[in-house]
Amino acid sequence: MLPKAAAISGVILAGGKSSRMGTDKALLKLGQYYVIERIADTLRTMVDEVVIVTDRSKRYAKYGDRTVSDIMPGHGPLGGIHAGLVQAAHPWMLVTACDLPFISVPVARLMIECAADYDAVVPRYRGYAEPLYALYNKNCLEVMEQHLVRGQGKIRRLYDEIRVRYLEEEEMSLVEPHLERAFLNLNTPKDMLEAQAWGAGLG
Repeated sequence: MLPKAAAISGVILAGGKSSRMGTDKALLKLGQYYVIERIADTLRTMVDEVVIVTDRSKRYAKYGDRTVSDIMPGHGPLGGIHAGLVQAAHPWMLVTACDLPFISVPVARLMIECAADYDAVVPRYRGYAEPLYALYNKNCLEVMEQHLVRGQGKIRRLYDEIRVRYLEEEEMSLVEPHLERAFLNLNTPKDMLEAQAWGAGLG
């Protein structure tokens, strides 16, 4: 287990184009709050800084403590994770995409509890790794940079070369009864309708 959760940076990746949604997913409203605002507020219960990786700094600046851009652009989410890790104030970074409105605090705490002796802790839900709600250590940076230089942008390939602790669905369900909500990804208007149904009673 890490010394304390506060010694972790929170990073939100907000670099996608939202093409399937047709509008900026991060600035969709769920109840009273924008999606990115809801995510940032949840992160702040666990970390002592929120960094937003984006090429639209003015749009998102007020939702984080600071914004940063990709250091090696054009590589998708892996480039964002890399930029976040480089800029993070702490050795550990809890990363989330900007379209996961219901990130789970219990799942994050479980990641933190399992992090010792690993370079990353990655949930695995419905048989697939969830690299965009995961915990990464700066130990990953050298391997990440090698992949980026070679143009290998697939995050899952990175896992073959670092020490990864996968959190299985059975483990997570012991602390989070609504994994389907925690890993709900807003890609389409249909997903947004589902999120609105989940969020109706959450404020």
